Amino acid sequence: MTFKIGGVDMTPYVAFGGLKWQRNDIDGEDAGRTMDGTMIRNRKTMKVRLDITCRPLTGSEAATVLAAIQNEFVTVDYDDPMLGSRTSVQFYSNNVPASYLMYKGTTDYWGGITFPLIEK
Repeated sequence: MTFKIGGVDMTPYVAFGGLKWQRNDIDGEDAGRTMDGTMIRNRKTMKVRLDITCRPLTGSEAATVLAAIQNEFVTVDYDDPMLGSRTSVQFYSNNVPASYLMYKGTTDYWGGITFPLIEK
C-alpha cells in the first residue's frame, strides 16, 4: 500500500483499517427527482475522498502528520481501488481534531487524529 502526503510516507501513522476510500459524485443543478418520481442524474464529475484515522501518536509523530496536511492543497500518492493502480492527486483537508492522551516517561501521546482528504 502506498500512502504519501507531500512525499512523506504516512502508512506508519495510520491505524489498522484507518484509510477509507470513497467516490463522491458531483451532480449538476438539474439533478434530482421529478414530481412523478423519475430520477435525473446529470453527473458532472466524480471526486475521491479519503478518510484517515491515525493510531495513537507520539508528539513528534503527530507533528509530522499535522504538518503534512496544513497547506491549502497537498499532493497525495495512494493506491486507488477503482483505478487498480497507484495515483497522485491534489487534495485538501479540513477539520482535524487531536486529543491529548497521556504523558508517559518523557513522551506525550495524542489520539483521535482523524481527517478527510478531499480531491481538488
